[in-house]
Amino acid sequence: MIFGEKFYRLLDEMSIWQQSLFALTLAARMSPNLYLFCSLEHHDALRDAFRAAFDALWVYHTDKNNHIDLELVQEDLEKVMPVPDPDGSYGAYPAFDACQALILALEAITVKNGDEALNASNISVCTVAKFLEVQEDEVFSDDELREKPLMEEEMNFQVELLSRLRRKREPGWIHELYEEFRSVPCSNIGISLDAE
Repeated sequence: MIFGEKFYRLLDEMSIWQQSLFALTLAARMSPNLYLFCSLEHHDALRDAFRAAFDALWVYHTDKNNHIDLELVQEDLEKVMPVPDPDGSYGAYPAFDACQALILALEAITVKNGDEALNASNISVCTVAKFLEVQEDEVFSDDELREKPLMEEEMNFQVELLSRLRRKREPGWIHELYEEFRSVPCSNIGISLDAE
């Protein structure tokens, strides 16, 4: 298992488009969390803005002649993002995290800080950690969290994703990645929902 310092170093070495795709795929994996929140809270605007941003970014990565204004796409998503409230619904937290990962995928292209993949990785891990602590009503140490099957699945997924993205940029396999993740059967915290 390379999840740790070596993993983070490899994330840092990724190109801009690889960082964006990494964050985008993590957002895809978190999307059922957001869609469930939207369904329960009747938040159609958030669902539609997330989906529009999600699809636009895949088009950006597969069509070199696109004319997508990613900054405008991000603005539309940020306008309807949920604001988690400690006294409110827990569901706002994983929904917010999914939005944050998607925004990082956009910012990897528009802002180019170079740490978008790392930040998206941390967000997804924290989503799982918070879910486990809420579910079991307990605070866990890092070592205890690593032993949880759900966290192990998360780390394994990220390591495999990193490995898959370390290749030459070609629209063909990026489109295949989109086909695989445009509708995710189960989220990083075990939520299953039809996103369509």
